[in-house]
Amino acid sequence: MTTVQASSLEAGDLTLRPATFDDAAFVADLLTALDPDDPQDPTLMRYWWENADPEWTHERWIAERGARAVGFAVHRHAPWEAMPKRYGGIQADLLPELRTAERLAALIGAMESRAVADGALRFSAWAWEWDALRIDVLTARRYAEERRERFWELDLVANRERLERMASSSRQRMRDEGIRVTTLDRDDDPEKYRKLWRMSEEAEQDVPTTVPHTPTAFEVFMGYVRSPGRREDRTWIARDGDDLVGISVLSYPPVRGAVSTDWTATARKVRGRGIARALKCETVLQAIALGVDRVRTDNDGQNSPILHINETMGYARRPDGIQMIKQAEPM
Repeated sequence: MTTVQASSLEAGDLTLRPATFDDAAFVADLLTALDPDDPQDPTLMRYWWENADPEWTHERWIAERGARAVGFAVHRHAPWEAMPKRYGGIQADLLPELRTAERLAALIGAMESRAVADGALRFSAWAWEWDALRIDVLTARRYAEERRERFWELDLVANRERLERMASSSRQRMRDEGIRVTTLDRDDDPEKYRKLWRMSEEAEQDVPTTVPHTPTAFEVFMGYVRSPGRREDRTWIARDGDDLVGISVLSYPPVRGAVSTDWTATARKVRGRGIARALKCETVLQAIALGVDRVRTDNDGQNSPILHINETMGYARRPDGIQMIKQAEPM
């Protein structure tokens, strides 16, 4: 579902208008300007806006001074019937030259008001650990750190020999285990997408989280599969007989940005057999063959198995993402 947006909002010295899909490029540019080390792809940004889960509420706003777009603000949430704890996600930011604590607080406050009016009981917002201004603003608004997302980068040039050895060892182990590893385009099972969906839904439930996971419809899942950053010949899957038991896929941004892990998952019944490692090795060796010199990934800070795999593959830590939570105040 999508809430009915007002025609405009006021936030300090900013006026907010509802965003259109055409505004996705501006938001991608703004986020890239704020963090040039982590460029955001405008094509992917627009695709995710256009293909957002229709059961969710998504309100997106563009902040203006005069006729100039200078920032954005978002609140989003799953259907309340699927998430009785009623967490609302809050996001907002501004161009670097206009980014002040006062303006950022005004945008966040405007989204909190919209979210409370929509029924939110708690707010979730994210900040990079290097972003002192955002952390200070959120802390002043009584948000508190809840958990961390760990971000990593793998130098494929420096670690090539290590990765080739790991891949060779993993391939032998998969043969010994009777696991077939291939790419999605080479799999001729007409039910492969639904099997992937069911396996991914199971795996999603096991990812540590504070905001509860909610079910993803098959049609929404297929939107992920068809992302402009993904290709079936670069999507690695694992088969145990007729069962599809694992996936790992890198996203290759079509315009700009780092090649990054989009999703790695295995079925519960096969965990501990080295399948996730084998799949991740195939994705990075393929990236090397395509001329990519580094890839990135991120994982919840309490997801010990995948964190261990990252460390053994040679991934180096990048700054953490910090999730901050606040109880909503009644209007």
